Amino acid sequence: MKELLMATVLALAPVQAGTDVKVYFSHGFGIPGKVVAVHRTSPHAGLARFAVEQLIKGPTAAERRRGLHAELGGQIRGRSDCGADFTLKIKKGTATLRFCRTVLGTGVGGDARVLRTIEATLKQFGSVKKVVTLDRKGRCLFDQTEAGTSCRTGHE
Repeated sequence: MKELLMATVLALAPVQAGTDVKVYFSHGFGIPGKVVAVHRTSPHAGLARFAVEQLIKGPTAAERRRGLHAELGGQIRGRSDCGADFTLKIKKGTATLRFCRTVLGTGVGGDARVLRTIEATLKQFGSVKKVVTLDRKGRCLFDQTEAGTSCRTGHE
């Protein structure tokens, strides 16, 4: 457990605050769609967490005028079961993002774009090779199969 905690702290807390990170928003409505990076400056050392927070917050008005959009933030509803919108752990090259509130799907295209922006945003960090995105029950986000585990195995 101590090793997991240390790995999480190291992955989420790079050397200094005030570091530039990328947040990837959708451009257009393709499936899974084109993503475009915008830059944000993190006020704290938890860069991966900050990047996901910014993804949930969505593009600025100027970025929206450039055609960028995010379908994630407006789809998060209800009470949190962890005190925040999400938890994020990075271990052995895998970032596991678990939402603590309900994330409503918007259909195949919107769901694919949400997952694509999350993956692009987290894979900018050298320690992240794979992204697993879970709903509040621990099932793969938007996975409608009986098992709900396609994001963990890579199979549908």
